[in-house]
Amino acid sequence: MIRMAHNDIEVEIKVSVSEEEFLKIKEKLKNIAKFEKITEQSDEYFDLANRSFLTPEYPFEWISIRKRGNKSILNFKRLYPPNSLEFTHCDEFDVEVDDADKLAKIFSSIDLKSLVSVDKTREVYNYNDEIEIDLDFIKELGYFIEIEALKDFGGIEETRKRIFEFSEELGVDISNKVNRGYPYLLMKKRGLIK
Repeated sequence: MIRMAHNDIEVEIKVSVSEEEFLKIKEKLKNIAKFEKITEQSDEYFDLANRSFLTPEYPFEWISIRKRGNKSILNFKRLYPPNSLEFTHCDEFDVEVDDADKLAKIFSSIDLKSLVSVDKTREVYNYNDEIEIDLDFIKELGYFIEIEALKDFGGIEETRKRIFEFSEELGVDISNKVNRGYPYLLMKKRGLIK
């Protein structure tokens, strides 16, 4: 049995949308899903001194310090399949830390260097305790919709299938699906990744 969302394996799709599409989907969600919260989030991504996460053509591992209100979280993410343009799922490990600033100092002391900080405003909706829909505005990148499984629909492929079906029901145009995460997009925009 696969443990989905917030249980070490994450199955989701991310779609780039215009502001107009973003607002249209938001209105639809108000009628079919439960609004949960709006948060300001900042995720600072780091690289290793002895083995760079940026070496592969398609980086597939990240370590970050995530700030969620007054909480700080150390996060590690590994995408599958490794070094592939499109990923199907990822391992995701989170540990809450008391002091993000001290953790950043530790990282600096052991030669981990900061790559980028992804700053976002996220509006979270829940559909039947099965799917989480995140409406994201990412500084420097724009508007995105993330659709993530909150449960196992019968394995990774069946879960991905359900997410794609839901995105169609919601009216999300998956032709603008983003195959990489926000840190990758931001690093590419800044020329850190070719």
